Amino acid sequence: MTSTDRATLDRILRDYAGFAHRLAASYESDPEAARDLTQEILVAVWRAWPAYRHQCAERTYVARIAHYRIATHVDRAVREPRRAPLGDDIPSGSMTPEEHAMRHGQREHLIALVRTLPVAYREVALLLLEDFTPAEVAETLGISTNAVAIRGTRAREMLRALLEQRP
Repeated sequence: MTSTDRATLDRILRDYAGFAHRLAASYESDPEAARDLTQEILVAVWRAWPAYRHQCAERTYVARIAHYRIATHVDRAVREPRRAPLGDDIPSGSMTPEEHAMRHGQREHLIALVRTLPVAYREVALLLLEDFTPAEVAETLGISTNAVAIRGTRAREMLRALLEQRP
């Protein structure tokens, strides 16, 4: 790998780390698991970088890798046995869910609502929230732009209905 390639890869990993974390957090409600998934996505991008031939935009390439990595993560999570919740009497140094919700406000609420959408709509909604064009979403997910438009419209309708239910 040339120094130019290495510098480009470093820039991509730096520029898309937040994007990868937002995608991971939309699928994984546990903050620690979301950070782990983010790391898995970035490592997958790093490993796949030598195969990148500029056949699509960088962010589409990163999103596609993230999509596959998240699908693998979800598949693995479905097969794992459910963990038993900890009791309330165990002290924690982290914020309570209420404190966390107050700090992150509406964005976190929106992400939580997006997390409740069926996967097909969630994927499209997440990428559209990241300012992907419908064509980029279609290319990333391997679906038609018409399907993106339909899923995007339905996702917005579902989110609007969920937001109207908010007290």
